[in-house]
Amino acid sequence: MDNYIEYIKARLKNLDDIYYRKMKLCQDSIWLVYNESLVDSNLVSNYVVRSLVEIIQKEDFDVKSLKEKIELKLGRNKENIENSIAINKIKKIEKTDAAVFTYILSGFVMIYINGDVYVVEARGNLYRSISEPVNENSIRGSKDSFVESIVKNMGLVRNRIKSEELVYKERLIGTKTKTKVGMMYIQNVVKLDLVDYVEKRLNDIVIDGILDVNYIAEYIEENNESDFPISIVTERPDVTSYYLLQGRIVILVDNSPYALVLPAFFEDFLNNIDDYYQRKSNVFLTKLIRYICMVLTVITPAFYLSLITFDQESIPTDLLISFTSQREGVPFPAFVEAIIMIFAFEILRESDLRSNKISGNTLSIVGALILGDAAVSAGIVSPIMIIVVALTVICGLTFQDINIINALRKWRILFLIFSSLCGLVGIAIASTFFITSLVCTTSFTKAFTYPLAPLNEIQAKYNILSRKFIPKDTTREKILSNNLTKARDRR
Repeated sequence: MDNYIEYIKARLKNLDDIYYRKMKLCQDSIWLVYNESLVDSNLVSNYVVRSLVEIIQKEDFDVKSLKEKIELKLGRNKENIENSIAINKIKKIEKTDAAVFTYILSGFVMIYINGDVYVVEARGNLYRSISEPVNENSIRGSKDSFVESIVKNMGLVRNRIKSEELVYKERLIGTKTKTKVGMMYIQNVVKLDLVDYVEKRLNDIVIDGILDVNYIAEYIEENNESDFPISIVTERPDVTSYYLLQGRIVILVDNSPYALVLPAFFEDFLNNIDDYYQRKSNVFLTKLIRYICMVLTVITPAFYLSLITFDQESIPTDLLISFTSQREGVPFPAFVEAIIMIFAFEILRESDLRSNKISGNTLSIVGALILGDAAVSAGIVSPIMIIVVALTVICGLTFQDINIINALRKWRILFLIFSSLCGLVGIAIASTFFITSLVCTTSFTKAFTYPLAPLNEIQAKYNILSRKFIPKDTTREKILSNNLTKARDRR
């Protein structure tokens, strides 16, 4: 027996947090091996050790072999030691199985008895409790969010979708981290060819470690060069459940508080599940504001630059005089002035994101008020440029996904460059490139611009500027599901 324990010690010789405990019962020995930093010591003492002691002491048989005594107590060929440990997960493995080290380093207790190896889950609670979403505010929806435990995250979804058709498949990815990666979908709703495609991409992943859900996204996305995100990253279980019911696939990663939803369409980043939590008649104006903000955050600086530089005749005389008087004394061209202010606001935004809440509030006040006012007073920038850039940044705040924000930021700079070269014509050229980039993007073989291209008039009507009336929402989108009819309650 000790030879196998010496082998374990040799393989784990550099790990000082591995605990080896030898129990002498009758004439036999039991070895317990586990990682102190991962297991719950109370579980080990109160359940694992106590259960093993009770197996031996409850009956007073006169046998020498511990293994024989266990068999006599439990009944030969009927039950085994797995039924006698008072804890949820216990399994017997071969001692030649290399996975024994994965179990030990994953919060399991290894029990070695006369050549038999058992592993018992006794992981401690290393995760934070479920809290409110941090980056995705919920106005009237549920207030829970995903945490770093894949088991809890899966439970949050199953708590909403109590169907036997909700499939969960788990695998370990990462030669070093051996991270649990789970794929969820509703079997009779999702297109099976999409499931096969995603499974193939997951099986092809070869990497040392998976630290976040974005690692998976970059491996399975077929269009990594696109500026726009072709998968949705969310921390809200209700959003995840909503997409699952549509026929999409969800990827969960252990130690990541986010879920990856695929495929994704451009309109998904402009819509919000909270639209279903308010009256349908009010959704039109809300969505219209979002689309206007999307346009304004991209073209506002470019539009102002083209008017003030190339197309002054398009501005009323009084307004042109006002713009000119405000720019009097500014030493930089309008293009340089716009670039300076845009980068200043982006630096302020990045600082705000990386700082704690208290420092973030201070940075916002200093950057927006003091530096802005000081820049105008010093004659570095004009007041109208402050207004233009501030409007641009405020409109960009209507989006929550960091990837779509960064994509729009890149195109804002491109629009500004084109407008500085040829005014309104440059904006038209940049708009052509922008639309072409959107149309050429695919998300897991699906058109990113659906339902506008390819055009689906019914879905475009409801997805773009409105939403379906819930009692009449009886069909699914053909691009996502083969089962187009939603089940209705029988009355």
